[in-house]
Amino acid sequence: MLMLKWTHLLITQQKLKEEREAKRAQLDSRHDYVLSIVSSCVGLEKAEVEDAILEGTQIERIEQFFAANGLPHLILYYQDTEPVDAVIRSKKAKVFVTEGTDVALTGICVFFTRANTSKPITSENIHRDVNFNMLDTTGVGLLKSVEQLLSEIFIPTLRKMNHGWGELASPQAQTVKQDFISSLDSFVSVLAGAQESLQEKVNLKECETFDLKTLKGPSDYTAVANSTEALEKIEACMKVWIKQIEQVLAESDQLRKEADDLGPRAELDHWKKRMSRFNYLLDQLKSPEVKAVLGVLIIAKSKLIKVWRELDIRITDAANEAKDNVKYLYTLEKFCDPLYNSNPVSMVEAIPGLINAIRMIHSISHYYNTSEKITSLFVKVTNQMITACKAYITNNGSATIWDQPQEVVSEKLKASIRLNQEYQKYFQKTKQKLDENPSERQFDFSEMYIFGKFDTFQRRLNKILNMFSTITTYNALQDSKIEGLETMATRFQAIVLNMKKKQYSFLDQRRTDFDQDYDEFCKQISELHNQLKTFMDNTFDRIQNTERALYVLKKFERLGIPDLGISEKYQSILQNFGRDIEMISRIYTKQKTDPPIAPDLPPIAGKILWARQLYSCIQEPMDLFQQMPGLLSTPDAKPIIRNYNRVAKVLLEFEVLYHQSWMSQTEAVKVGLQASLLIKSPETGELYVNFDPQILTQIRETDCILGMGLEIPPFAAILQQKKDVLKKNYNKLQLMVRENSRVRSKIQPAFDQLLMPHVAKVDEAILPGLTSLSWTSLNIEKYLNRITTELEDLELLLQRVNDLVEFRIDAVLQEMSTTTLCLLPEDEPYTCEEFVQTTKELCIKGAQMLHTKSSLVEEAANELINMLLDFEQKEEEERNQDESRTESKVEQMDSDGEEECKSEGRLLSRSTMAPSVGPSSPLIRKKKKKDLMKVMEEEAKELLSHFNHRNVDALLRLTRNTLETLRKRIHASSLMHFLGL
Repeated sequence: MLMLKWTHLLITQQKLKEEREAKRAQLDSRHDYVLSIVSSCVGLEKAEVEDAILEGTQIERIEQFFAANGLPHLILYYQDTEPVDAVIRSKKAKVFVTEGTDVALTGICVFFTRANTSKPITSENIHRDVNFNMLDTTGVGLLKSVEQLLSEIFIPTLRKMNHGWGELASPQAQTVKQDFISSLDSFVSVLAGAQESLQEKVNLKECETFDLKTLKGPSDYTAVANSTEALEKIEACMKVWIKQIEQVLAESDQLRKEADDLGPRAELDHWKKRMSRFNYLLDQLKSPEVKAVLGVLIIAKSKLIKVWRELDIRITDAANEAKDNVKYLYTLEKFCDPLYNSNPVSMVEAIPGLINAIRMIHSISHYYNTSEKITSLFVKVTNQMITACKAYITNNGSATIWDQPQEVVSEKLKASIRLNQEYQKYFQKTKQKLDENPSERQFDFSEMYIFGKFDTFQRRLNKILNMFSTITTYNALQDSKIEGLETMATRFQAIVLNMKKKQYSFLDQRRTDFDQDYDEFCKQISELHNQLKTFMDNTFDRIQNTERALYVLKKFERLGIPDLGISEKYQSILQNFGRDIEMISRIYTKQKTDPPIAPDLPPIAGKILWARQLYSCIQEPMDLFQQMPGLLSTPDAKPIIRNYNRVAKVLLEFEVLYHQSWMSQTEAVKVGLQASLLIKSPETGELYVNFDPQILTQIRETDCILGMGLEIPPFAAILQQKKDVLKKNYNKLQLMVRENSRVRSKIQPAFDQLLMPHVAKVDEAILPGLTSLSWTSLNIEKYLNRITTELEDLELLLQRVNDLVEFRIDAVLQEMSTTTLCLLPEDEPYTCEEFVQTTKELCIKGAQMLHTKSSLVEEAANELINMLLDFEQKEEEERNQDESRTESKVEQMDSDGEEECKSEGRLLSRSTMAPSVGPSSPLIRKKKKKDLMKVMEEEAKELLSHFNHRNVDALLRLTRNTLETLRKRIHASSLMHFLGL
């Protein structure tokens, strides 16, 4: 039989093992995620947790949590287990899945939740959709564990979360969020109070001297009462209970030791704990054991009955007091919530309701209407307001007053001060209203006790505000550009830095260290202020100029530092300004007939600018004086103002006078624009640009007067628009005149008359600028281009002529003149025969060389003649072209009218209007040129025939004479050609 049981047990274990392995094979990454978290929370190996989960049907519940539309939560405990089913029988601590209602939590709870149950949990979304947390009740209990979870994890997280609440932009949404968090805070307080109540409950000791279970009814009570020994035992038990109760009552009657920063919720928590304690004690007084003892003592007529009844009455009164106080304080709770959930700005709105609620409690409460209790309640309200202000200023303790912008902290400090003012204001208003109705209970409370702490806190805030204001004021020192303030700015920064280094809390009104440090800070700032004032006085003592003094004073004024004596300095500068006005008046009187004008300014604009500069010397300081309210309304300022008005009027009249004079004279420059472009000196024949300097002066006047914002006449406006064209034409004409002089300077005197036809062509191009073109002509550009072309042609011809004469004629003639025809002995004398022979050989050789070089000179001379006379051929071709154009223009003149013909005639020379006759006609000039060419050819042949002469001296003389004759003939031919002979 035993063998059969053992075999059956082995078969069962084998079967369970196979089932466990089959379940283990079904585990995936989702189960691995859950098991890993559980093992980490409870401090076990994952394999051990896995083995525990595979027992029984726990894995099925996990699958229900993973399934779509499945369980919203999954709970696992790690604690000592009771035999819940057939599988879980061990009392050893282990992990198991539970619903949360079948087993009481005494160990560690790990729970998983998911918000959306409509979709299944997969390996991909389990990290996103599943949340987990834990409760560790070991040693602290369930209430404390839940309290810690809410206060340390959930509430701080909810405060920082801005998503998941819906739209938080509106104030109503923020209020909903704050109310929800406030309700959680209240629930946490309830949990804490319940935990403390459980710890402070009073349990009457069990009767150790007598077994009270034997007392079943009155007969048993009578039997015990008649037994002296049994009665003594019962009385001993009662004495122990009386002692316990007396101790509880004595403790409740003692003065409460509370922290000095407790809020009104602490008052409610106190009375709730007291109510719970006495109610629990009353419940024990109604227990069967206590009733049995009382029954025995009543029958025995024990003296303890009187004491017990007195204690019972006292306990009942204490319980009723606590219950009544809790009832009224609960009505106050909603009015106290803003003290915990709002900032001082929004807290102001809750003050009327809070004080009215306290007034109602004071009027109708049976127990809580004493002056001591209401005063204590008001003090707690004050404490909570101060605590809320500190949290508001420091961002719930995360930042000091130095870690935030001063502007932000200052607004928070002012809001806290305003809260105290409104708090006291409405308290006084309620008190006054009660005074008007004597039938109601009055507010006869110690205001010093209620508001003293807040007033002290307000004084601390005012000092911090004053310190911030001082820092903001003197921060201007480091931003100022006034030279010499660097040392004071550095000293100020050191003072502020020393204050910021203090380690205590500046908002703790109980710390007297701040008051001492604040006094030292004010002392140092006062010394710095005196130093700054002395520096300013010394600076102004060195400045004599009014405008400079105002400029520097404005810099000091922009610092925004009070009590520097700025107004007194303005009064002093105003007196100096009066002397400046008199000086300007003397300058004007002395210089008005011949004002000093800058070199780059025209006369009229220079005079106007001179007057404006004098005016600005008095106007700019006066503008600054007018910005100072009340400065010019003093009796000392009136004569200065009169003198200023007189001088300003004279300067303005001076400007208007010269401006109107200039306006009337602008038309005078029109004559200069009608003048010819060029003029020629009658003595030297030198060309000059005929540009009236008044035109440039007028243009400059117009520019300057426009720049000064004054009106200009229409002609000046037109002239100002054309100034670029006029200046450009003037500059180009100046350049043309210089180029003309430069090119003409290249003409050698020997070729003056020979080059006259070429020069005449340039003169012909220049002629319209001397006769017909004016500065208003539209074809000046074309005129200048023609002159430039003619000058370039002449310069090119001169360059070629000069190069040919220099390198091919003069250089060869110079070389011919140095030809050696006789060589004298140097060391020893020649014989006559040797000398004759040597000279003969040198002459033959020299004759050959002279013949060759003379041929080169002849060729160069011919080329020079052809180069100079080539002008006639080109001129003839151009004349033919001009005659054909003239005929066409004459025909056009017949059709267009006489006025247009005259206009066209100004651009044409007389030679182009009709064929010329007389000595200068083309036929005569051509005949003279041929005759000159024949003469020059004959001279060249004569020169060449003499090159073969054997007489060396004759050859040399002939060569020199021939060359001289050739030069003279060339010169004569040029003169004849110019005269038309």
